[in-house]
Amino acid sequence: MATDAVDEPTTRPLLTLGRVHRLRVQVGYRARPDGPAYQQFLLDVPVPGLVAQGAFDEARALAALEPVVYAGAETPRHYSIHEHRWHTSWGPSPGALEIGLLVTTGTPTAATSEAPLDGVVQAFRDLLELVGRPGPVPASRDAAVQRARTATATAYALDADALSLSTEEHHLATGSWRLRLRTTSGEGYDVVVGLVDGYAGSVRVRHAGRIEVFDSVGSE
Repeated sequence: MATDAVDEPTTRPLLTLGRVHRLRVQVGYRARPDGPAYQQFLLDVPVPGLVAQGAFDEARALAALEPVVYAGAETPRHYSIHEHRWHTSWGPSPGALEIGLLVTTGTPTAATSEAPLDGVVQAFRDLLELVGRPGPVPASRDAAVQRARTATATAYALDADALSLSTEEHHLATGSWRLRLRTTSGEGYDVVVGLVDGYAGSVRVRHAGRIEVFDSVGSE
C-alpha cells in the first residue's frame, strides 16, 4: 500500500540580500592614500524591474568602473574600493547596491585636476547602459539645488541644510546645472548636476577651498 510522501521542509533561505533595485556609486580622487578627496563623482540610478528580477551582474558593474582608475595616466593608479548591499524585510523598501571607490592621483595641478573627468563620464555612461538608461527628465532649479546639497553632504560628510547657494548657472544645451555651495565656515564646493548627458543622478562635487567673499543668489 502506497504511503503519502512526507512534506520536505522548505529550502528557501531566511536571510537574503534581496534584489538590487538601486545602484549608487561614489568615485573620489585624492592626493595621498591617507588624505581627503579633492573631488568626487556620484551616480544614483534606479535598476528597472526587468533587471532587478534576475541576479544583478555586480562583476559587470565593477568592469564598467575600470576607466576611473587611470585618471589620465597610461597605467592604473592605486585605489581602494568597498561595496555595500542594503536590504530590509520591513515593507516594500528597495534593495540597494553601493560602491565606493577612492583613487590616489598625487597632488593635483590645474591640468591634472580635469584628467579623471573623461574616465568617469565613460564609466557612468556604461553603468547607465547596464541598468537601462532612465529617460531624459530635465532637473528643475529647485531639484538641482537639492540634488547638489545632498550630493555634497554625502561626498564630504556635511549637513545638507547648512549649505548655502552662492552661484548658479543653467546650461540648456547639456541639461546640466553648475552651482557653488558654501558652508557656514566658508568652505566652497563647485557642483555639476547632470554631468553625464544631463542625467540629474550624475553629479560632480569639487572642493573649491575657503571662500572669503561671495555673492549670495538668495536665501535657499
